[in-house]
Amino acid sequence: MFVIPAQGGNAEQSKPKLKNIDSRLRGNDNLWVCVTQCPSVLNSSFFMQLKEIGEFGLIDRIKNIVDTSSTELIVGIGDDAAAFRSSKDHLTLVTTDVLIEGVHFDFEYFTFQQLGWRALAVNLSDIAAMGGRAKYAVFSLGLPEKIQVESIEEFYRGVKELGDKFQTAVIGGDTTQSPDRLFISVTVVGEVEEEKLTLRSGARVGDAVFVTGTLGGAQAGLQILKSAMNKFPPRGGIKGGVSLTADLKRGVLIDKHLTPQPRINEARFLVQNFPIHAMIDISDGLASEVNHICQQSGVGVLLRAGDIPIDSATREAEDFFKEKPLNYALNGGEDFELLFTASEEVANELQKEFRDKFGFECSKIGAIKAPQDGVTLKTSDGKFVPILAKGYEHFGAE
Repeated sequence: MFVIPAQGGNAEQSKPKLKNIDSRLRGNDNLWVCVTQCPSVLNSSFFMQLKEIGEFGLIDRIKNIVDTSSTELIVGIGDDAAAFRSSKDHLTLVTTDVLIEGVHFDFEYFTFQQLGWRALAVNLSDIAAMGGRAKYAVFSLGLPEKIQVESIEEFYRGVKELGDKFQTAVIGGDTTQSPDRLFISVTVVGEVEEEKLTLRSGARVGDAVFVTGTLGGAQAGLQILKSAMNKFPPRGGIKGGVSLTADLKRGVLIDKHLTPQPRINEARFLVQNFPIHAMIDISDGLASEVNHICQQSGVGVLLRAGDIPIDSATREAEDFFKEKPLNYALNGGEDFELLFTASEEVANELQKEFRDKFGFECSKIGAIKAPQDGVTLKTSDGKFVPILAKGYEHFGAE
């Protein structure tokens, strides 16, 4: 039964004509009561639509309902993974993600093996953002009848290929029938030393802001895959999945989208050698993720557009798609690099040791500021503009 408060004005004029009214509340102009057999009311403007609050607004409302305190629970809803105390020195990490055909992936350009890799990679990236290492994974699949057994075997070969790379074992899951499309739910369990745990909420005023690798490549790769007029035509066509060819630049961008590299080893190196204050993985775009850190840490930030790392292949894609590479970096998402903060005092040493260890850059792109300074980008022409979270968000918040 649903109780709907009157919206003001003349209650008799505005009340819907409902048959199933609880007799105990008849005549009360402050309440309208209807049962679930009133679909027209359930779909009416009296109820909030998901698009009004968006994905993160929905998460906040769910958290208000289910959030609970526990002496073992260290981190609940609101970070890249949950964390709870499982031993004297270690915390257990748990993260989960859903991938749905037609929303998160398309078989016009994914092979099943690439999809298996990617499904595990997005969860491993969450574990990396917490400073941890992954241990076990559970996969649940909703399978339409049209999928062949051999395709599912290819999917799990992709899972195993990445899992072996990071010592992450698949230990179970579930399968069920799906009416028309593939549905994938993945849960990964990991661990981290309690003193090495990194959250979104630890940034401090004066911290330097860093990002691993380069940004925007995954979005540029997706544009190449989706474009009917692309000037990087794959040999043999896109349909059925794309493999790297002699065209290195095209291959690098496509690979960044299809088979992202979770930064678990890089995260472990950082937390074991430097005091990392806050960290998040870049799944929804730099603009969205830096806003998450600022909101949860209660700080502001100033990023420098000229220091945001964008590789030459992504810059070259601008000629074909007429999109500024900086927009790919800020709002494209799915790069799965690490965005983190640490004291300015360790910046030079951190960058040098990171480069020596992994052979690519960890770029310093800005500084944490006081909250009143806002979340700001200094453009290449010296202007200061607010950084708005325009990355991908489910339900399209208005």
